[in-house]
This record gives sequence, structure tokens and C-alpha cells, in this order.
Amino acid sequence: MAAESPQPQTIHSRIAALNLGHLGRAPITPAPIESGPPSRPLPLPRSQTANLPATLSNGHIIGDAIGNEPNPLTHDRVLPPPTITRTGQKKPPPPALPPRKHSSQPSPALPPRRSSAALHRRESSESISSTISTISAISVGTNGTARTPGSRTPSIDAGRKLAPIFDQSTLPPLPPKRTPEQVDKRYHDIERSRMGLMPTKPSPNVTTKKVESPPTLPSRPPHQPLQTSVRKESAGATRRLPPERPPAVPARSALSFGMNNSEEMSTTNGGNRSTLGTEAFTGGPPPLPWSSKPDLSKLLANKPKLAAQSQPPSQPVPSSCLCCRDFSAPDTHAAKFPREGIPSIEWLANQLVAPFTSLTDQARVIFAWLHHNIAYDVVAFCNHAVKPSTPANTLATGLAVCEGYAGLFTAIASNAGLESLVVGGHGKGAGFSPLQPGQPIPAEYSTHAWNAVKIDNGEWKLIDSCWGAGSVCLGNQKYDKRFATRHFTMDNDEFGLRHFPTNKSLFHRVDGRQQIPWEEYIIGPSGSAAAMPVQVYEGVAEEEGVAETKFLPSTYHLPVSANGTIHFQFEKVCAHWDPIRNGPGKPYPYVMRIHNADGRGKDEIRVFDTNGSVWWLDVENNLLGKKGQTVGIFTIQELGGENARGVSVEECRRAMGRKGWSGGALAAWELV
Repeated sequence: MAAESPQPQTIHSRIAALNLGHLGRAPITPAPIESGPPSRPLPLPRSQTANLPATLSNGHIIGDAIGNEPNPLTHDRVLPPPTITRTGQKKPPPPALPPRKHSSQPSPALPPRRSSAALHRRESSESISSTISTISAISVGTNGTARTPGSRTPSIDAGRKLAPIFDQSTLPPLPPKRTPEQVDKRYHDIERSRMGLMPTKPSPNVTTKKVESPPTLPSRPPHQPLQTSVRKESAGATRRLPPERPPAVPARSALSFGMNNSEEMSTTNGGNRSTLGTEAFTGGPPPLPWSSKPDLSKLLANKPKLAAQSQPPSQPVPSSCLCCRDFSAPDTHAAKFPREGIPSIEWLANQLVAPFTSLTDQARVIFAWLHHNIAYDVVAFCNHAVKPSTPANTLATGLAVCEGYAGLFTAIASNAGLESLVVGGHGKGAGFSPLQPGQPIPAEYSTHAWNAVKIDNGEWKLIDSCWGAGSVCLGNQKYDKRFATRHFTMDNDEFGLRHFPTNKSLFHRVDGRQQIPWEEYIIGPSGSAAAMPVQVYEGVAEEEGVAETKFLPSTYHLPVSANGTIHFQFEKVCAHWDPIRNGPGKPYPYVMRIHNADGRGKDEIRVFDTNGSVWWLDVENNLLGKKGQTVGIFTIQELGGENARGVSVEECRRAMGRKGWSGGALAAWELV
């Protein structure tokens, strides 16, 4: 085979040929503009088969690159210049193909082609024509550079058969559509089957019974229409009212049913209709029965009269006097919170004072709660084993001495928003003995603790919650848990008779004195160590509302050698203190037991006179008894086996010597 003669090439064409060998596609190179007609482009090389393997060209696989990629950069990283086509210029022809190298090897022989009669197609929904057209479109559009592994050739589809031609006439006919009545019937049948109802067809065994209609009602008797009244509108002119429909019930005034109104009912039409009296129904409102109107003067005459003596109100208004103030509400509320169920002091403070707005009531409810829940530690006090305690420890154990009571009161009051202080000093409590004649005055010392709290009107009130919770009997070392409210209600001057603070600014006296000296306090109000105050039994005095500081004689020792009469007297804690409202009830009668002249005869009982506020009795000095004996005042609580509350002075005097009696001691004096 003769070698082809080399054709002259430019530098640009040679570079393009080299790039074509490396990249597998020919670049677009500009061609010179010719004035003559363009030459016909040469046909592109075409593969003989669609599935031939790629051939080697200069050591590279042709067609191995992915199609539709941008042109790569050249060795000097410069892209070839783009082709510019001017308006009216014809498109340049493609560049010439490089010369083919001479090969001495013969081309491989093609396989024999099968005849079209040997092709057998399978029955499927695929179309061989669409497959062949897809292959041809891919091969032409990609210029042989793209590979389609999923493409098929006629050789692969050998043996397949085309699907038969679809003939709609061979299909079976559709069932007829249901009518709306049939649809409704089918729906009801389904619902009945779900609900378990009986079938719609009646059972042949079920017998039906004809329901008879109710009997007809008898005809009502005809009734006559009501008479209508004629009223004159003007002189000589009348207007007739239109006929009115008979009402369902007789027209009757509601006022005719009560107030002891006498009725004259007339019955018409056989008792079916009735009218009030002989008055005709006119359609307007019935007249008022003025005859049955109540008489106000008669009602006032039958009203109960008030008692001659005014009764106390059910809820008296709180006053500045604490002795007659009603503290039943805070005292009752304080008993609702037992110590064992208290989670914290803060919680307790909020629960105690929540129902009360008065500072006095808030202080009182804390005072009462300590009485119900804290007991005096008698064992530690009598064995001299008292240890300092904290409010939390007192709340946890429920035991305390005076310091524990005062500390816990201030802790609760402070958490409740009250101003409270713990006051330390001397107290004339258990173990205290008054000075004897000639005994020197001791130096000031401290044995007790109490509280100062600010109540209503900005007043500082001195209270003793320890003594108010109960008392200690040193003889048997027992604790008497008795609610002594006087340690909350007494004024600060009376409070100072048994309390002397270490801080001299905490007397808070109401008589205008800033403080009192230690000597005056330790000796007592008599001003002499030899003059001991009268012995007053607190339990009876507090329960009956008797003032401890208003007994006469005020000294404990009474001389019997002198002639004359001794005046005994005591009175209530407050002029407006009511025994029914503030106390347990009507007062007891009071008596004094005396021993006569020689003290050897039978004791005599004298009854005190009273005006309801003050009690008094005059006794001859020589009839009290002899020296060393004791005279006292007693309450008669039972007389002849019955409660003596409310018994008058005259009834008590008539019963003395004829009926037995029992009572309690109120006060005592010693005869000297």
C-alpha cells in the first residue's frame, strides 16, 4: 500500500493534532476566510459496531474520558483563542484529520450477520424500536465519547416477541351502576350488621298485635262567658270592652292568700270557675285588699321588750383595755397547730397571725400557742441542770425554762412581722422569798426572762409567756399547766411589781416614771421589808376577774391587839369587766371566815356586800381571832349541792348555817 504524501501543516494545526491525540477530541481552530464557496466537510469516522472495545492511540485509551467536559488547559496553561464569527460570514469548515499511520496488520473480520428472519422477540412491554433509536441517538450525539452501559443492541433482544395488539372490544362488560336507592339500602344493611340488629325481614314466627286507639274524652259542658263591666269614659259616652278570652285559672290577687284575709268565694258553672267576692273581672290588675293590711302599731306593741339591764354584744369592739377585751378568737386559733406537726418557725408564724390584722391579737395568739405546746422543764430546773437553748431546740423538744419561752416568742413574732425583744432581769417567781424584818437588801441580780412586744397604737407591752403557760410547785416538783392570761393583760406598772429588767430603758411604765430603783422593787409597794403584801391566790382571782393589787388591807400581817374595826375590800380588774362576757359567768358570793375573840369557839362566816364592781366587809378587830391564826376570803362555789353562781347576798346569808357549802380561797392574812 503506497504511503500517503505528507501535507503541509501550520504550527496551530500541529498543536491541535497533538491535543487531539492526548484528549481524544479535536479542538476548534480558526480557519482563514476564503472568498470562494466553502468546501464540503469530510465525513466523521464511524465505528462499525456499538460495543467495540476502545483502541490504543499513543499509549492512551480513546473515548475513556467523560463527555461534556470543558476543554483542559494547555501545557502553558493558556486556552486556545475562541472562534469569532462575524455577521454574514459563513461557518468555517472543520480542520483536516491527521494522517493515518500505516499498519501492516490486517483488520479483524466482522462476525457473520444474522438474518432478520432469525430474530425472535419475547412477549414483553418493551419496544425494540425504542431501544435501537435510543442507541443511535446516543452514538450520534456524543460523537463516540460517551459510554452507555445500559444500552442494548438488536443481538441482545434476540428471541423476544412483541406484545399483541390491544383490542378493547375483547374486554368483558362492566357491571351496571347502582341506583341511589340501592346504595342507601346497602349502607343501612351494613350498619345493621355492625350494630347486631335483627334483619329487616320480619320473622314468620313473630305475631303482630293491633294497638287500639284511646277512648274519646267526654264533651265538656258549655260555660258562660264572664261578665264585662262598662265604664263611662265621658259624660254621655260609653265604651264597651271587647270580649275577653276566659283565663285558664280564676283571676285572683296574690294578697288574698294570706294576712288572715277573709274570702267570700262564689262558684259558678258548676264549680269550674270561681271569683273573689262579687267583683267582676275587668282584665286589669285586681284591687289591693286594704282591709288585710297589717297594723304597724299592733306589731310594735307585740314586739318583745329589751331587758332592763343591757346585755353585752355578741362581738364586742376591741378596746384599749386588755382586761375586758375578747381574745376568744386568737386563743381558739392557737390550739389548732400542735407542735409535732410544725415544719419550721417561719411556717408557724405565718399560720398563727394570718387571720388577724390587729398587732395585739397577733401577739396574743403566739402567747396562747406557747401555753398549749411548750412545757416547763421542771427536772432541769430543780436539779440545777438548765442549759442554754435556741428557739429551734425549744420547738423540737417542747421543753424550756423562762429563757426558752422568751426566745421562742421573739423568734415567732419576728417572723410574723412584729417588733419583739427578750428582756432579762429579776423575777419574783418560784423560789423567791420576800425580805424578812431586819434582813439587808441584796445586790441586784438576774433570775428570769420575759418579752416586750409592740402592739396596737405603737404601745410597748410587757408579757410573760412562761408564767402565762403554767406554774411550778416546788414541793412535789410538779408542773401545773394552767393558762394564766393576766400575764398578758395586766398593765406594765402592775407587771413591774414582779419584774425588774437589767436594761433600765425597758420598764415601759404607764404612770410617767421612766424607772424605779432596785430597793423599791425588792421591798415591795408597802415601802418596808416588814410589811409583806397580802397573799392573793392567782387562780381564783384571775378566773373571777379580781384585781390582785386592790385588796384592803394591803399588808399580810394584821394586828389584833388594837380596838376598832377593820375594813376588808377588793374589786374587779376593770370597771367595765363583765363576768358573763369576759369571765365564766355570773359571780360567786364571797365570804370571810373569822375565829371569834378567843379563837377557841366555832368559826363564823361573814358574807361580803357588793354593788357588782366592789365587795366590802367590816369586822371588829377583836373578833378576828388570836395571834398566829389566819383569816381569809373564800368563794362559795356550791351551796346546798347546787352551783352558787348568781346567788344573791341575801340568799347566801339565809343559807349560812342551814346548808353546806364549798368554795376556793381568794386571799389570806396572818394575825399578829
